[in-house]
Amino acid sequence: MSYTAQEYQALLARLRQNSEEKFRRFNESLMPGTAQTFGVRTPVLRTIARELLRGDWRGYLDTAREDSHEEILLQGLVTAGAKCSLEEKLQRMRLLIPKLSNWAQCDMTAGDCKWKERDLDAVWAFFEPDLHSPQEFEVRFAVVQLMDYFAGDAWIDRALAAYRSVTHEGYYVTMALAWGLSVFFVKQREKTLPLLEEKVFSPAVHNKAIQKCRESFRVSAEDKAYLKTLKQ
Repeated sequence: MSYTAQEYQALLARLRQNSEEKFRRFNESLMPGTAQTFGVRTPVLRTIARELLRGDWRGYLDTAREDSHEEILLQGLVTAGAKCSLEEKLQRMRLLIPKLSNWAQCDMTAGDCKWKERDLDAVWAFFEPDLHSPQEFEVRFAVVQLMDYFAGDAWIDRALAAYRSVTHEGYYVTMALAWGLSVFFVKQREKTLPLLEEKVFSPAVHNKAIQKCRESFRVSAEDKAYLKTLKQ
């Protein structure tokens, strides 16, 4: 089997047919700097990704272009959902990561990976170097991976230490670190709270993390009041 040029043109036509101009403008307002978007809603993209996964998904990934937000996002969803060996999955992730150009592509792809517990050692080793990349969205992708899959008892100390090692000061890295810390606070309060008390993160990360914790329905009123006193 192979993914033909005709099939690819049919995919582009389908994206155009499902585009919504109002949604496209809204999307672009949330993702400044994204070169081109069709304005296709997530449920439609997930349907297309599932169809691609039932066919020659390798052929699709090997020939896919990154001319639009939706095309990159589809590649992310297909790569994350592909049924293959861990080695192949990670190799294809390595090809995908440099293409990521906004927070939505990072977060949706990371969330769809669904790593197995037995694979976490290899997954950690794969993504940990990306925390120190000079590329903002490569760092964000790794930060979100840690938040999604490494909040358990066996990993939380390493995950928090890894967050502390991030030096990239980009806006989308800062927001991801803060989001991750709020998730860790909910899941691992006793491990995370001391880092907020000691103010080990930059003021931007620290204060945004506290804000996100205080906005969470899973944080007690007492903790919200106490966290407010820790703001820098």
